[in-house]
Amino acid sequence: MQSIMLFPLSSIVMPEGKMALRIFEPRYQRMVAECMKSDASFGMCLSDLHTGGGEPPLSQFGTQVKIVDFERLKDGMLGITVVGTQRFRIDSIEVESDGLRIAQVEWQTNWPMQEMVQGDAYLAERLQEIYQEIPQVGQLYPHCFFDDACWVTQRWLELMPLTYEQFDQLSRHDDCQIALSYLRFAMNDE
Repeated sequence: MQSIMLFPLSSIVMPEGKMALRIFEPRYQRMVAECMKSDASFGMCLSDLHTGGGEPPLSQFGTQVKIVDFERLKDGMLGITVVGTQRFRIDSIEVESDGLRIAQVEWQTNWPMQEMVQGDAYLAERLQEIYQEIPQVGQLYPHCFFDDACWVTQRWLELMPLTYEQFDQLSRHDDCQIALSYLRFAMNDE
């Protein structure tokens, strides 16, 4: 087990995924400062921010992320870009006095690369279209791996509006097969 600071969010980043974040809460400013000082990383997990009262529930699974870029935004807030590095499962959580959550995590094996089969090519094609339609997301990926079903599946999970329960069900497995099946069903249901 290892301790990792948590950044819960209503969206997720997975290994090899990238996300631009605005950091404004003092507890997360402290987290970023500590990471920058020690070249450390933190954990992102999915949170249900729509529940009332108290700390919102979190996904049991998440991704360790590394800060790869930062800037002071026009509104004065801190902007960071993170890249996902390693999957984890949360074993326990402690909450510090400022509300920052520290988790004991068990590292999970990242999903292995898997060749995209012809029948699933539409998932990669639609993802390419989305990256063109939403340039701020597409620009995060100068190198795309549309021939890797795992890479495509993870990018879709980052974009989809999943509950933390759905995310846990899809990400708890050792490869992308269950999540890929879910995507096939979701895309054919549109």
